[in-house]
Amino acid sequence: MLSTEKEKLKTIVDKIQALGKSTLSTNEDILQALKNCNSSCDMSQINALSKKQRYEAIDEIDNSIITVFALYSPEARDLRLLVAYLKITNEFDRIAKQCTAFIRDFPDAISSDIDKDFILEYAVPLQKSSVNTLNSIVNLLAEKDKDLIQELYTEIVIEESKNDDLYKIIEKSLLKKMKKELHLSYQYQSVMAALRRLEKIADRALSIANLMHYAKIGGELGNP
Repeated sequence: MLSTEKEKLKTIVDKIQALGKSTLSTNEDILQALKNCNSSCDMSQINALSKKQRYEAIDEIDNSIITVFALYSPEARDLRLLVAYLKITNEFDRIAKQCTAFIRDFPDAISSDIDKDFILEYAVPLQKSSVNTLNSIVNLLAEKDKDLIQELYTEIVIEESKNDDLYKIIEKSLLKKMKKELHLSYQYQSVMAALRRLEKIADRALSIANLMHYAKIGGELGNP
């Protein structure tokens, strides 16, 4: 690989890591807001990239990748990385959309007469699990050692599975609540829909982990 190509690749990696850290920070803010949830569960102060900022960052990364494709001839391993990075920016965008929707919808959904403490008992560990997956993703993006990559990948798979199990428990519990409090069924459905967005964050993190595992180690995608 030419030195110029190495520099271009490093710049791309740095920008993707910055996007990952920004995504992690937003989810950490959501977790803190849930822990401190008062009567209104205000999330208006959560720090997140605007849609315009996010698209500009993603476009910059994607254009840099396309430039490397056009001007250089990446080796097989680097080619896998570049293709993975193109897909990863889309996954981060999808995570950001889930975060934006949750920040918008959850405060309204929980501000009614429903049992807030009951909801938060499940919402906090669910989001903590999502934060754990994203934290491992940020580390995975920077890691080069194959053994540590495998270790981080396994951590993400386990955490995403736990996240999925948590949501299933939440869903079952909320359905029971809805049967007992039919007059609040719409509110509980709104809460369930909002919490589903947190579960999808971990899903998208696993997709990123699959891409990075394939790009850095090889093998069948999603089956190391």
